[in-house]
Amino acid sequence: MKKILFHRPLWQYHRRDENIAYRNVDSAIKTYWKKQEIFHDSSIATKHYFVNPTEGTPVETSRFLKHLDLEWVNPILKGLFPRFNWIKHRLYPRVRLMIFMKLRKDLQKVAELYRVIQSNEEIARNLGFDPYDLPDYETIRHFINDLLDDEVLDHLLYIQVEEIKHQLERYGEKLGEKALEDATPITAKRGDSEAEYNDYYKVKGWKKDLLIDQKHKVFLAFQNLEINENEGQSLLLNLEKLQEINIAVGEITADGKYPTYENIAVAKHTYGTDLFYRPQDGWVHNSKGDVDEINRRYQKYWKHHDFRVHAALDFKLGFLCKQGDYDWVGAYYRNLHVKRYNRRIKHCVRRYRIERNTNESFNNYLKQHMGFETSLPLRRKKHAFKHTTLCLIAINTVALTRLQNGITEHLTSVAYLT
Repeated sequence: MKKILFHRPLWQYHRRDENIAYRNVDSAIKTYWKKQEIFHDSSIATKHYFVNPTEGTPVETSRFLKHLDLEWVNPILKGLFPRFNWIKHRLYPRVRLMIFMKLRKDLQKVAELYRVIQSNEEIARNLGFDPYDLPDYETIRHFINDLLDDEVLDHLLYIQVEEIKHQLERYGEKLGEKALEDATPITAKRGDSEAEYNDYYKVKGWKKDLLIDQKHKVFLAFQNLEINENEGQSLLLNLEKLQEINIAVGEITADGKYPTYENIAVAKHTYGTDLFYRPQDGWVHNSKGDVDEINRRYQKYWKHHDFRVHAALDFKLGFLCKQGDYDWVGAYYRNLHVKRYNRRIKHCVRRYRIERNTNESFNNYLKQHMGFETSLPLRRKKHAFKHTTLCLIAINTVALTRLQNGITEHLTSVAYLT
């Protein structure tokens, strides 16, 4: 039995084709007027160009980060994602999103952050996402909370500092010629059982030792510390980290906890770094630093294979430093520093006060604009340390974005990011 085929009347096909044509025309009209709107709206047109955030021209944060080149972060992402070369276009937006979160004090929880890119198509696009193909919430949460652990963030900051160094060199600038070092407290959330009390700061929490480039206000290095731990031990650790990325610090201004004999000696002869500090009450001339004592100590190593007859004083000091005779070497440089400081007491006191005030002001700026200690997401020190490290990376990212787009002044200013 033959199968009978029923065909639609011809007029139905014509009506269907007309409907498709009408829909196409309607879509084309909407697209045309949308383009006209964009063409006549100068604020939309300028969104494609980099604008430096200043008092006169504040810039929305995601628009600013849109112009961040992230190729420098490739070594980190390759270690986290074996298929990096195939998915890097999906990973760069996640890095921008993490920076965006730390630059926005009102978005310190991943759930709030995810709602923003879900509900605001423009922000999602600026950060590099496809608003119609967003990663799910768990993917974002896992990336920020799990994959970015302390080791990864530590590596990320130093790769970033190295990139900032290269960018500054494009403009004939150097990173690390003069630096400031100090520890700043991180106040714990109420009821945190892991936090200790410090009578000097009058708070419970922890500390972060920060080494900052004096001219460019870029964070060079950091160390996480218990609040009652001696921050002076951080100085050599920071210099060692910077040496690994070929950054030599010429001079560090620090308070009296840092210029120990060991720090003075090793900083000078291992890393080529001088320390500037105010002499502390109770410091007296140490005879171990006298030239005669240096010579006498050096002669004890006359059988050593590196021993030189008639060696210069600088060689003797470097040799003794290598042997661990820090008391002699450190005393020599501290005696000399105290003598020079007292000889130009007014100038040195004024310089020390200005540089220390600059450091403290910048730390306060960090706390005010970044929620350095006021926006801790959770209790426990691991969360406090992670949050504060991300803040440092975010500040440095602002500096790097400016450098990549031809700006060399006020690199770390975030006051006019909205």
